[in-house]
Amino acid sequence: MEEEEIDLDEHWSYTIMGNWRALDYFSELFSFCTRTKTSEERKKIRGDHVKIRDLMKIFIGRCYEQLINFVKEQNSRLGYLVLGVFLMQFGGKMIREIRDEILKFSNWEYERDQFNIEEEKELRKRYLSEFREKISNYVVGVHTLVSEETPDDVFKKGRPQLTSIDYSM
Repeated sequence: MEEEEIDLDEHWSYTIMGNWRALDYFSELFSFCTRTKTSEERKKIRGDHVKIRDLMKIFIGRCYEQLINFVKEQNSRLGYLVLGVFLMQFGGKMIREIRDEILKFSNWEYERDQFNIEEEKELRKRYLSEFREKISNYVVGVHTLVSEETPDDVFKKGRPQLTSIDYSM
């Protein structure tokens, strides 16, 4: 039996993390951070999600430039959006320059004309607005979440056929 090839840009939701490529980017950012942990830190976090979240702030600080460079190398607006979700989720530092880049690349004007169906347009606009508000008001160190739908949440309703978003810069 042949495996179905996955289109990483296929959308299953209009939340910021609403496609496979976003999940890949998030996973890469997480991987960069966790590679910096010491053996002592490894012992501390075994199975304790609170400590993992707290230590992630430290890990983010250690590899901040690497995270930024990774996102820049992607040459995709999505990379910046995922970075924003990632930093807020773990309470990581977000310098003004990066906050400004995230806000710039999450501007509705990039996506306004990409949707033919009004319902899709409104849904994406709502999620982008919420994201931008949280980025604008983000306080370093404070665990902040944005709306997210998992593939399981969405696929319970059937596999959606959503307009793919062009994240080119």
